[in-house]
Amino acid sequence: MRITIHQPEHLPWLGLLAKVGAADVWVVLDSVAFRKNYFQNRNRVLTDGQPAWLTVPVTAPHGTLIRDVRVARSPEWQRRYRGRLAHSLPEAARQGRLQPLLESLERCRAGDRLADLNLEIADWLLTEFKVGTPRVRSSELGIGGHKSELIRNLCLALGADEYLAGPSGRDYLDHADFVAHGITVRFFDFLHPTYDQGGGVFVPNLSSVDAVARLSQADLPPLLTGYRLSVA
Repeated sequence: MRITIHQPEHLPWLGLLAKVGAADVWVVLDSVAFRKNYFQNRNRVLTDGQPAWLTVPVTAPHGTLIRDVRVARSPEWQRRYRGRLAHSLPEAARQGRLQPLLESLERCRAGDRLADLNLEIADWLLTEFKVGTPRVRSSELGIGGHKSELIRNLCLALGADEYLAGPSGRDYLDHADFVAHGITVRFFDFLHPTYDQGGGVFVPNLSSVDAVARLSQADLPPLLTGYRLSVA
């Protein structure tokens, strides 16, 4: 069984959806510390030809685990978020293409868990791209360890014989340790596709919402098929 492990990003990019789609199980890594000013509570869309952030305000004192991060009480953040989304992707907004995302935002209240919001949106996006990989939260497994050890322990707990790692895994995974435990590590390198963004130079690495808003549903799954797998 091949598993991949990744934190619950907000509005995940195409590369994460592709990695999840290439795995048999996605372990949502929500039992590690929240990383401020990263992709856990924000992501980018294209506005006037330039990337612009969509951000969910959060309450997360230093060291807070991702599973415990809460949406902050911040007046008007949802209105500003919706406004920027509509400005960035006006045609999709008019056609109701982003309605599931907007409904998730409307249901969100101060004090709600950020991870719950992120996974609700991720489920919608994965469905749009025809990815049905099951997921489990690391916080539900009660597995300990740090960095490479934690990843290895999660693999063992789920009976995985293959771990699908992102490119950064080359920097911290103890490959020999995985081999000793009968786990093959494969590195996933996403080959970012291009598509029509309405003119100008193509901007990669945006939230996958950009593609959902601009393309037909039939055109979405092929965007996830370009990647390389390599063994350390």
